[in-house]
Amino acid sequence: MDMNGDFRILPSIASADQMRIAGEIQRLGDWPYLHLDIEDGNFVPNITFGMKTVRQIASYTEKELDAHLMVADPGAYLEELAGCGVKNVAVHLEALPYPLQTLSAIHKLGMRAGLALGFSSGAEAVMPFLSGADYLLVMTAEPDGEGQIFRARTLEKIRALSRLTALPIWVDGGVGPETIVQAARAGASAAVLGRAVFSAENPGERARELAAMVLYQNKK
Repeated sequence: MDMNGDFRILPSIASADQMRIAGEIQRLGDWPYLHLDIEDGNFVPNITFGMKTVRQIASYTEKELDAHLMVADPGAYLEELAGCGVKNVAVHLEALPYPLQTLSAIHKLGMRAGLALGFSSGAEAVMPFLSGADYLLVMTAEPDGEGQIFRARTLEKIRALSRLTALPIWVDGGVGPETIVQAARAGASAAVLGRAVFSAENPGERARELAAMVLYQNKK
């Protein structure tokens, strides 16, 4: 849970209908969060969208934006993301030759810095860099575009990170109504969801229902 005792649902616009992004954002109603998965086709096989689309999204909505950079050169995106008003930026440990420098650069631009851990990386890999991060993001599926499957073995990674640090832990990849509860019980305080939200008739209400469900299940 986050500092307010809430579980944060982060709808990923990359999983929405890309032919009508503005309409998909409208379908979220007053749900306050929007997640930007930026994939360059190099660091991961898939390509989502670039900064031109991010700028258009930022000018269209007042929702709190966070970005997850699955790119080969994260530093090249930071200034533009800050200029778009993005609040949180997660960068992959595996893409950073000097992780603490990049995390510091994010802070200097006025954003919160997330350290993302790839599907194949162990929890211990983040240990030297925890002091520079505001939150951790754990990939719970392999970033292969469509049809991502939540991998249950990543739950132990979340538990291990929860034992190592008090930093908030976000999860991203194949998360659905059942696995989101498992991730929360393992120690996650936020989850990125794509089709599980945008496939609903009312995505905003769906996000609200999922957040409430996690809180209810964790009280049992």
